[in-house]
Amino acid sequence: MPTYSVNAVNVSSFPLGETDKVVTVFSAERGLIKCVAKGARKPGSKIGGRAELLNVNKLLLASGRTFEIISQAETLETFPKLRGDLERLAYSLYYAELTSIFGQGLNDESSSYFDFLVMSLRYQCLSDSDPAYLCLMFELRLLDILGYRPELTVCVNCRSVLTDHAIAGFHFELGGMVCERCHLEGKRVKVTLRVAEDEGIYETPGVDKLDKHVTPLVWKRLVLASAGSEVPSVEKESDGLKRATRAAHRVIEGYIEHRAGRRVKSLALLESAQTQ
Repeated sequence: MPTYSVNAVNVSSFPLGETDKVVTVFSAERGLIKCVAKGARKPGSKIGGRAELLNVNKLLLASGRTFEIISQAETLETFPKLRGDLERLAYSLYYAELTSIFGQGLNDESSSYFDFLVMSLRYQCLSDSDPAYLCLMFELRLLDILGYRPELTVCVNCRSVLTDHAIAGFHFELGGMVCERCHLEGKRVKVTLRVAEDEGIYETPGVDKLDKHVTPLVWKRLVLASAGSEVPSVEKESDGLKRATRAAHRVIEGYIEHRAGRRVKSLALLESAQTQ
């Protein structure tokens, strides 16, 4: 079988048979690849540790009929400090799941996205910045790469510049922030365009249904993270800013799930980690 080498991050896995494991990796050379780690579930297996989620490996793969076969694996990075911090680990697993979900759309930028993913995992592992803010920056950059970048500085409907007093909230379908005027006018239009019941009741899509109402502080967190601005260490962040950052993250996670058309499973672990 022909073989080839890739540098890759393990982003998801599932058992195969009694002792094997199918590992989905995101590689710098070929993007998303599904491959079999033979014997990975055997006690003491060398490949077992290398097949763990989030590990970065240099892999020698053999082309298979259904999945590629891992012939050799050399560990390059494992992010050991993540294992001792449940919240940062949960965010990192969230990165991995998003990569697995949207990976096919990232293949054209596989090299640059691979570097970005590894760098983001290093930040969660080594940085003293707020892990929620680091995640918010990751999410917004991922959406930008995918072509789903949300509109945050002007109203996505009327294009007016947003201010603290003008914002109403975030609209998933329209893909960004909506101003208060468009939100209120959308409600009025929706009422006036109803037709007789015997003809059926129709309503304009409008901008009245905001998926998430957003406060000025949460909006500022979104704009700041979108610009890629660094934040102070988590110890220097006030409780109010931390709450605003997590609220901003919930806005974007809802938008991501809307785009994905599915629930992101790792969010359950993240919610559990944040309550502990």
